[in-house]
Amino acid sequence: MEIDQQQVDELKQLIYRNSVTLSILQEILDFLPDCEYQLISFMEQQGVWQGPQPQLPPDFSEGTIELGLILYWLNNPAQIDLSQFSFKEQLAIITLVVGLDELLVTSKMTDENAAYFTNNELIYTDGSVLSTKTYATYDQGWLFAFLNLIESVTRGLWYNGGVFPATKPPRVPLKGAIANTVSIAILGDWGTGDATAKAVMSAVTALKPDYIVHVGDVYYAGTPLATSPNSAHYFAAGEETGNLLNLWPSSYAGRSFTLNSNHEMYSGANGYFYEALKAQVYGAGSFFSAQEGSSCFTLQYGGWTILGLDTAFMSSCIDAFMTGSIGGSAGTQGQWIQSLGLDPAKTIVLTHHNGFAPDCSAASPLWAEIRGALKGDPFAWYWGHVHNGIVYNAPITIPSIPKQPGLTTNTLTRCLGHAALPYGLATLNQQLVAWNETNAQPAPSKELYNGFAILTLSVNSQNQVSGITENWYDLSPAKQPVWTKKLL
Repeated sequence: MEIDQQQVDELKQLIYRNSVTLSILQEILDFLPDCEYQLISFMEQQGVWQGPQPQLPPDFSEGTIELGLILYWLNNPAQIDLSQFSFKEQLAIITLVVGLDELLVTSKMTDENAAYFTNNELIYTDGSVLSTKTYATYDQGWLFAFLNLIESVTRGLWYNGGVFPATKPPRVPLKGAIANTVSIAILGDWGTGDATAKAVMSAVTALKPDYIVHVGDVYYAGTPLATSPNSAHYFAAGEETGNLLNLWPSSYAGRSFTLNSNHEMYSGANGYFYEALKAQVYGAGSFFSAQEGSSCFTLQYGGWTILGLDTAFMSSCIDAFMTGSIGGSAGTQGQWIQSLGLDPAKTIVLTHHNGFAPDCSAASPLWAEIRGALKGDPFAWYWGHVHNGIVYNAPITIPSIPKQPGLTTNTLTRCLGHAALPYGLATLNQQLVAWNETNAQPAPSKELYNGFAILTLSVNSQNQVSGITENWYDLSPAKQPVWTKKLL
């Protein structure tokens, strides 16, 4: 495709016109060699890397395997499949890639090694499927999600100008169909819009929970419709509607909740706020109207609180929003949490981002933020982000590492980011795990069944919560809970 040099020059002027934006953009792009090296190192460990292993990047810090091929694709535009896009969109994508060229380092990934994932797959330590199949880690849809992030940064397309919305989070009293009981389905990383997502939601609704909570991630970047504000420069418009709203069960309108996520932040959270929440009209006409346009909420039942938090909006775009944050314990969310005066022992936290690494090797800074805002550790914490189903033991101790303190907690911690994306068996510290999903799909697949959890709370004659039970389900033929635990 012939490039319009004038458009490239205009893009470069846009990139270089603001020193702060340029600095942030450069930091994002400088993160990519670390991600690439993490992939190369893993390939070498698995014995599939061809040729000598490249040297460690200067000032190396841990990257993320999800971005492991982005630098290679940006260095090799001819390897990008643009067939799904219109000619105008193709030209815009190639213009963006060429416009970034001066800010990129040279990829160390070779054609031979990149091609490995076309006909082969590896299972990473967190269970991620490393292959090019749809929605696996090196499906090029993630490249276009990354380019949407670059557009958000370069053009300043963030919802509400990047300022955390001041919409007051609602307090929602829960009521169950069965007296003295309420049930809540919790699922994470569900927004693929494909057959797997449909099957999972069908399994959820068949169990007739009173409420459904999605803890975030609509793929590939939760893009807004082409007619929505801030949408003109995003690629693959309409994902928030097509992959979340169009598949959400209409019978749960007003009884549904959805959290913000790193993938929805790639398109500036515009799809999330404008379409999923309809935030400009306080949720009117939305499946998620109970949130009243807010990305945070409290669900109240029998003297207990389920606290839904936005760990994406105030996290950093430099690592592609991979590390969650509520903006510090004293930030807007932190102040709101403190104003609630909650008893941590009667609080269940829901977030998109994880509180510690899936193998329990390190704590996230997010843990200290939420602990500080709550003035203690919650009774339980459910998160997504990591594409796996894991129930951790309690108490649990996470060790200290350089620049990151560890923690010991009695919080019941759970990961349920396995509602739609392909994933395999993670490498876990089994001494710290009570249960993890192991039900394998039929061979030769290396993948596990997708699933979700249902939390059931019951109250006594004084209308106080006296029992909490969780049931985990997957799409395996058994159709029975694969894990059951009475938490209280």
